[in-house]
Amino acid sequence: MAIWQERLAMLQRLFRIATVLILTMALVGCERSAESLLDDYVSRVARVLDAERPPLQPLSLPAYPQPRAILQYPPDIRLDLLDAWALRGCEVFVLIGERNSILGKLADPLIRLDYERRLLDFLPTCLNSDIELDAELRTELEAALAQKRATFNQHLWNATLANPDYTGYWTNGSTAIAPHDNIDANGYAANQQALAALVANPHDSELDDWLTTMQLTTQYPMGGHSLQSMRLAVQYLQQAETMLQDAAADQRLCPMGPAMKEFDYARNVMVNVFVGEVQPWLGEVDRRFLAGYDSLAMMQSVSALNSDPMASYIFLLEEFHQQYRATIRQQVRAWEHLLERCGASVSPRR
Repeated sequence: MAIWQERLAMLQRLFRIATVLILTMALVGCERSAESLLDDYVSRVARVLDAERPPLQPLSLPAYPQPRAILQYPPDIRLDLLDAWALRGCEVFVLIGERNSILGKLADPLIRLDYERRLLDFLPTCLNSDIELDAELRTELEAALAQKRATFNQHLWNATLANPDYTGYWTNGSTAIAPHDNIDANGYAANQQALAALVANPHDSELDDWLTTMQLTTQYPMGGHSLQSMRLAVQYLQQAETMLQDAAADQRLCPMGPAMKEFDYARNVMVNVFVGEVQPWLGEVDRRFLAGYDSLAMMQSVSALNSDPMASYIFLLEEFHQQYRATIRQQVRAWEHLLERCGASVSPRR
């Protein structure tokens, strides 16, 4: 009988240990969401102010232009291989054959851009070499070179801002950024800077540079995630701001003059939750958004192309970002006003 009791006790201990391990693993694997962070904050504000939460207001995000609205259509300038046979001693002859192949006709926009870049490098060298060219062919090649130079930025645009691999950076990412996630945000921000640098100096690049940078761009749509985060933040902070303003207006925390105990509860929510938890996340969202926005604005600027849809999108992004920052400032001011109405400052008591 004693042996069975010992075995039963041992099994009970093992069961408790296993239960603890399972719960611990579940907690570790359960990453807190941005919505949970903001909802908890607003719920605490409502509780300490004894207020009813106003409904979340709908908020639309800027929509990236449709591909057909921003795609450039440069003229397809080709040289016939038979006409260009005289160029067989130049690297450009191989390049023309590559472009006229089946694969060349179906080239990815990055590969097409690389072809245009190499052609602009090789063709002038060929024309300035000792190769013998008849006057008609030389005139044709010089005209083609001039046209290629004039349309290069269109190919650059199609390979970047109109490239589906890039547009996904802003259009994908349907969830908000989780607090304390393990994303290498600095690495992806540096990749956006690298992409902008390639656009600014496209003739100093190689195809591998473009492919690597674009591959990293598609791995994590940081622009889309940051926009979703900003929308969520504006909606929830506006809820809290309304409650804070109402409580300040009726001096709910100090109706008879001296502050009630709820006053300290409210200030603890401000210090520990808003300042301690929400603001660091808001700052990270801001940094991740700017990493993509600054690069996008620079790429559009150096392209020297007029695209009303893209210019409008960048303008709307800037407006949305300004609204986001204004909402954060208004939240801080709402807390300051609430505490000042009871004769206190934002700083906690010592």
